[in-house]
Amino acid sequence: MSIRHVVKAVAATGAATLCGAALVLTLGVGTAGASSLVSSDGNTTLSTEGSVNAGTPYDSGQMIEVSVQGNSSLSNATLCQSQYAALNQTCGNPTGFYYEEECVDPGGLAANLPTTPNGCEHGTEDESQAKSIDGSSDNTGFLVYDLPAATALGAPNMVGKCDVSPNQCVIGIFAADPQSQGGFSYPHLFSAPFQVARGDGSNSGDNPGDGTPEVPLAIALPLVGLLGVTGWAVRSRRKQRQVV
Repeated sequence: MSIRHVVKAVAATGAATLCGAALVLTLGVGTAGASSLVSSDGNTTLSTEGSVNAGTPYDSGQMIEVSVQGNSSLSNATLCQSQYAALNQTCGNPTGFYYEEECVDPGGLAANLPTTPNGCEHGTEDESQAKSIDGSSDNTGFLVYDLPAATALGAPNMVGKCDVSPNQCVIGIFAADPQSQGGFSYPHLFSAPFQVARGDGSNSGDNPGDGTPEVPLAIALPLVGLLGVTGWAVRSRRKQRQVV
């Protein structure tokens, strides 16, 4: 194959690669409707509310929906076991509330889910969801934050960070208060990992995302460079032919 053919082939490959990358970037961002993150066990779903910026983390202070389907971990039959009865819950009657808190999950790995209260931020606690017989609940007003968020929540009691990779976050759903009632010793679930951006620092959630990693635009830069080099090679070759 001649040098001319080699250069043209490389240029074509570079252009195609760049176009492909641009397409991926285009598909990964933009405005989208409701978007959901489902936990690996299928029990919990985090859903956005209203239009959001696809391919971006949640914005600190953004309101999301936390849905829990019927499950054996939080079902009334499980909560009425003797170890849980020590909390003076009425067996056979779904009294009381679930406790939901935003927690750390470094790397978004199951092995790194918190096992003690200091892995969750008490300032994010929401106990508005009454216990149900089958363990289900639906919280349409949970606020997620880039943690720590002293301005919005006061001094943190959580150890670590909850924001963007590698400091992923989860929401813990507990049968008992994880801070004061030993909730980690009793039935609880965790949501799928997600990311939260600090945004403009107002903790108002006014730039909502879907909780996923932001599409790294920087990945296109090497491809732009490649296309530039191959384009230069083509022009240089043409000039040489004209001189000859």
